[in-house]
Amino acid sequence: MNIRLLPDLAAMAVLLAILFFLRRRHPQERVGLWMVGLLFIFLEAIAHTIYRPSGRLHLTSHIIALDSYLAAGLIFLWAASKSLFPRHETLVYLLVNTPLLAALLTIYGLDIRIPGPYHVAIVIGAVVASISPFLIDRSLRIGKAWWLVVPHLLIWGPAWFSVSGRHYRDAAYFPLFVIYLSTAVIFYLSLPRKSLGKVCVVAGFTIWSLVFLFHSWVTDRPQYIDIANDIWNMQKFLVTMGMLMVLLEIQVASNEWYGFHDQLTGLPNRRFFEERLAQALQHSEQTGTRTALIMIDLNGFKLINDSLGHDVGDRLLQHIAHSLRHVIRTPDVLARLGGDEFIIIASDLPAGPSAKHIITASEARVAEALRKPFTAGGHTLTVNGSVGVSLYPDDTTDEVLLRRLADQRMYEQKRQIPLEFEQVATLQESPNIRS
Repeated sequence: MNIRLLPDLAAMAVLLAILFFLRRRHPQERVGLWMVGLLFIFLEAIAHTIYRPSGRLHLTSHIIALDSYLAAGLIFLWAASKSLFPRHETLVYLLVNTPLLAALLTIYGLDIRIPGPYHVAIVIGAVVASISPFLIDRSLRIGKAWWLVVPHLLIWGPAWFSVSGRHYRDAAYFPLFVIYLSTAVIFYLSLPRKSLGKVCVVAGFTIWSLVFLFHSWVTDRPQYIDIANDIWNMQKFLVTMGMLMVLLEIQVASNEWYGFHDQLTGLPNRRFFEERLAQALQHSEQTGTRTALIMIDLNGFKLINDSLGHDVGDRLLQHIAHSLRHVIRTPDVLARLGGDEFIIIASDLPAGPSAKHIITASEARVAEALRKPFTAGGHTLTVNGSVGVSLYPDDTTDEVLLRRLADQRMYEQKRQIPLEFEQVATLQESPNIRS
């Protein structure tokens, strides 16, 4: 046993334990896949600790180490590609092509040093890699499917020439180089931008791939082996720490999002609205443009909650939010203030009558969006709303008074609606539902 590697093994066990407890608190599928991939790396580290160039466990530890690297790389590759490629087809594609890669590494791990077995695995692997993309997903366009063939051509082509030249180590380690470099590229494309954890993960997998690429070169030059061993262990911790940082960044971003958004509808909340309103008014003051507040309150929403329950009411609010989101202008902000109250900040309006025309058109689109029918539990719900509008700076230059004016005008319109009309217009039973 290589005692010098035990501290690294213990450190990796601690990092795995931390990731495990984070997985329990934040049960995301990606985190689960990272855990499985790192467990294979931990298994490789154990095999590397007991590995000896000769001895009873030589072949077993060598095969476990190589195949663990392969399994971990493919799991990380799948975890990285989940947000970019079809989930099911990608998994099947990887599973179909894995056995031949594992066979190639196992042949090398068994210390077989004749070309025949390698060539058989390489030929079958190349055939499977060329056919499988078209068989797994027949809906793929030819050009897109061929992109799935290219990585395997980069694996099996060099492997064939390496074996033909009796460079068996290169034939085994070059596929790992391609897999880990592909993982680095896909993590770069799939992880959030401006993420420090992303930098660590991508750098770790890139270094990992280069370690596989130059493994034969370093092995033939003993003076570099100690440095190579340090790098060999470094990238494992770099990747693990990067993944922990990505989880932390995702959690922080999620907390920030919920701090500024309504959890039910996904719309900006009152806090977000207040910040954007202050920015819009400042912009209007600097540019001489107008900013309008369009306050919306649903008519008869309490009747729906009382008659059909809060679950239906929540679904109706989500429906209304979705409808309103699609009728506002691009620069406008739609927020939910609470309950059944929504508000729109219409900014960058021109001075003069044009602003009135834009506001009138916006009110018409809002009314049309509210009237879109919504079906729940056999009931077809149609709603209308009361709308109040105030305009900055025409009505007032005071932010508080601007909001109060929009609110007052909305309630003035609401008071003009008879209660009976409001109830009839809000809740209708479908013809197939009997009282």
